[in-house]
Amino acid sequence: MTTNSDTEFAPDHVTVVRHSPSQSRWAAEGAALEFGRFQILLRRRLLIADGVPVQLGTRALDVLLILIEADGSLVTKENLLARVWPGIHVSDENLKVQISALRKALGEDRDLIRTETGRGYRFTAEVKSIAAGSAFRHAARQRQRPAQRSRSRWVTARSFPECSRREARPSTIPKSRLFKALAFATGLGLSALSYTAHAAPTGGSGTVQGLYDTLLDTMKNGRTLGQSGRFAQLAPVIRRSFDVALMARLSVGPSWSGLSEAQRQEVAESYGRYISAIYADRFDSYSGQKLEVTGEQPAPFGLMVKSRIIKSTGEPVEVDYVMRQNGESWLIADIYLDSAISEVATRRSEFAAILKTQGVDGLIAALNRKADILTGTTARSS
Repeated sequence: MTTNSDTEFAPDHVTVVRHSPSQSRWAAEGAALEFGRFQILLRRRLLIADGVPVQLGTRALDVLLILIEADGSLVTKENLLARVWPGIHVSDENLKVQISALRKALGEDRDLIRTETGRGYRFTAEVKSIAAGSAFRHAARQRQRPAQRSRSRWVTARSFPECSRREARPSTIPKSRLFKALAFATGLGLSALSYTAHAAPTGGSGTVQGLYDTLLDTMKNGRTLGQSGRFAQLAPVIRRSFDVALMARLSVGPSWSGLSEAQRQEVAESYGRYISAIYADRFDSYSGQKLEVTGEQPAPFGLMVKSRIIKSTGEPVEVDYVMRQNGESWLIADIYLDSAISEVATRRSEFAAILKTQGVDGLIAALNRKADILTGTTARSS
């Protein structure tokens, strides 16, 4: 995973107790923030992109939170320097380093941070505040409901993150439904290495372990493989590990019934390619991360595989995998980050806007275009 130090160009002999920008009106509510395909868990100070945690230095995250708090207004360089490095005289170069780190983390959405030469910076995305605590409780209640109702809610409540802010703005949905959406969105990101002794290797834990064996190998050879090489190595494993067809159907939502079989196949193909591209981009290098399966338990919808990713800083991120049986295989159908945030629901709300304005061909093109950018490859013509 890409990491960034927030100490570059900063004095290493000064200790300052800082008031983090995350201790704002949002943090007081125990909230999370969402913009486009990104979420920020404020209490954990964790940035998530397409369901995958992004390691970001403390000061880079502080800069992002200050820009978000300005609600689209210009934040001057002087203001940022004073708030991020209080009581310390630093040059503009320090700020440029953190802005560069943020833009790298945002990837193809880097233009959300706009530079106004000689003045400062402006954050242009629409940001929503959502109560993380209520999402956690709601997700827990959903998993406890009877099997038949759970399956019905799954089909109707999921969504999938936005392809691009420029292509479509996310639709407005009630906060309770937004959290269901977030849960599937986080699902794209994380799995595990080891599994409990009583779990069969061919079960849900075995699927997650196989994915993470490949992820770790890819990370350790990430720089040698490069973007296209990581994608080529991960894509077949992603397709064997995820129920791509089901996730594509749930992400498209009601519009799926109106698609021809050829269109459904195209959507599933571009969706699988997009997921693979996200993994190839996010799991690009190794710096001591650990991927651990911590347990497996029956669930109304199949199995729940519990796991965690331990970042290079030692901070654990809890990840629960929803597994559905497909023939003799257990495939990943959803992932919950911190038992609250899910992948496909967020996608679905954003895909709906694209489908409404550009149709299914526009959605397919958008998914392939994003995959092209992330991997340096080109989708094959059908």
